[in-house]
Amino acid sequence: MRPATAKSLPASTLCEWLHRESPGCTWLLRPDQSFEAVYGSAARLFGRAPGDWDHLKFAELFAPALRQSWSGRVARAFAGETLCATGRFHEQGPAYEITLFPVHAPDGGVLFAGGLAHEITDREALLATLAGLESDRARLSRLLHDQIGPQLSAAGMQLDLLRMDLAEKAVGACARAAEVQATLENVIGLLREFGRDLCPPPERIGVRAALDRLAGNLRGSFRGNVRVLADGTAQPSPEMASALCRIAQEAAANAARHADCSTIEILLKSMRSGPTLEIRDDGLGFNPADGAARGRGLGLLIMRHYADRAGIDLQIESVPGKGTVVRAVCPGGRIARHAG
Repeated sequence: MRPATAKSLPASTLCEWLHRESPGCTWLLRPDQSFEAVYGSAARLFGRAPGDWDHLKFAELFAPALRQSWSGRVARAFAGETLCATGRFHEQGPAYEITLFPVHAPDGGVLFAGGLAHEITDREALLATLAGLESDRARLSRLLHDQIGPQLSAAGMQLDLLRMDLAEKAVGACARAAEVQATLENVIGLLREFGRDLCPPPERIGVRAALDRLAGNLRGSFRGNVRVLADGTAQPSPEMASALCRIAQEAAANAARHADCSTIEILLKSMRSGPTLEIRDDGLGFNPADGAARGRGLGLLIMRHYADRAGIDLQIESVPGKGTVVRAVCPGGRIARHAG
């Protein structure tokens, strides 16, 4: 299109063309969360033929377990919030960065909830690397716990028996054996600490113990207060428990590094929607739609990766100056009931 022709067109027409030809996708939602208008590569985004979404509400484009959380996000946009999350509209489709925001009428009221989505082109490569690193960490943890640790312990026992055999025959050799044994015990202790730091195993020790260990490690470098509160009736599945601990690790580390906060709370709750983990801080807060600008982008991406892989609904609420809440909800997770 030549510039002279463009100048003769009204701004509304140019804006519509821009949205229609965009490689991303934008849309407007009515208060009942149905679609008012959709622009861009919507068929590829939603995984449906053009027009199939005309009679659907926005949340119905997602898997059933995620619809309630996305409906809640749209409601928050109508309440005036701008929020960002990662999602897939169909299981085999690509991941998108989805932003929801209020669209105001001239009188100041919220007329529509606007939305835009862009495919995260580098995400899969990064997450594949992350998955490889996680696999290596788990393999190294198993190696330390199942093979190297027991072998060193057995060697220590053999040295103890040897020292007892030499106690009356070779005093010098007995003392040297005791020195070697003490060194070996120190090495075993260091390996145990390294193994615990490397990959906290909630499937072995429980979610509460893993969260306590995470908090203990954080206290070594964070000058503020770290608190852990866990409801014993919340029992996520092993896969979800592992993901929750990794989400807590990233969220707490983000808060300690970037939030300038004095308190970090790690809370495991039993909710009607399922076991729920919250990581709260009283720090500076940030705009969730612009997390990368504050150095949090990689941590947020890692959290969303673990949540997506385990089927966990991840919600991030942050208000500048009032702190941040990272909430991970396990839909369909088990909640233990006390007998009687």
